[in-house]
Amino acid sequence: MSTSVAELRSALERRWQGVVPHAAAPVRPGRPSGITDLDALLGTAGVPKGQLTELYGPRSSGKTMIAFALLASAIREGALGAYIDPQGAFFAPAAAGAGIDMHRLIVVRPRDLAGARRAADALVRGGACAVVVVDCSESPGALQTHHCARLVSQAEKTGTVLVVVTSGDMQPVASFASLRLRAHGIAPLWQDGSDGSGRLLGCSASVDIAKSRAFPPGRSARLLAVLPDVAGTFSVVARSVERASESGL
Repeated sequence: MSTSVAELRSALERRWQGVVPHAAAPVRPGRPSGITDLDALLGTAGVPKGQLTELYGPRSSGKTMIAFALLASAIREGALGAYIDPQGAFFAPAAAGAGIDMHRLIVVRPRDLAGARRAADALVRGGACAVVVVDCSESPGALQTHHCARLVSQAEKTGTVLVVVTSGDMQPVASFASLRLRAHGIAPLWQDGSDGSGRLLGCSASVDIAKSRAFPPGRSARLLAVLPDVAGTFSVVARSVERASESGL
């Protein structure tokens, strides 16, 4: 798809608040998210390669958990990943706890939003990283329409999985996204002790498919994050809640 067609479709979607119908195109296999239930929902379409995926939700909703799981899945296959962190919120122990090999992850902490955009452009255009995550959850003005158009155009050429993490308030990102995943409903998980006490095991969260160009939206999955040995954070070892229950957690 040329940039001009992508821009036109996104403009129409912004105007009428919906997805513009278009002729079905062959769906090339995407990347697995690394989360069992979510992968079951996405099927072979997966997290689309060469397109933009938006992960959004309020703070502590589980959206970073999904981004880490996706990076870990790609890195386990021998690929490189990148995380652009303009807020300085990236926490390496949590990423490592999610299964990310830190030797294969490029973390960029730009001094300003312009630097974040340049880093995203260079990483997507270069094509060396299978997955590039841009964390804009605290920077709603980081990517405007022309920035998104350029990044999507570059991703289409290199096959990069481009992921933008937001709070749900970035209309240009929402318009250009082929897949939008909404994280919400985070809740604590407790393990009962023999003496009647309880131990905080971790948290569960839900993710909804808010928009997809591969199939109708509205599907949802439930995720689990387990507390690590690192104080003050969640490990993002993402699994289905059902599997965790089977293992005795």
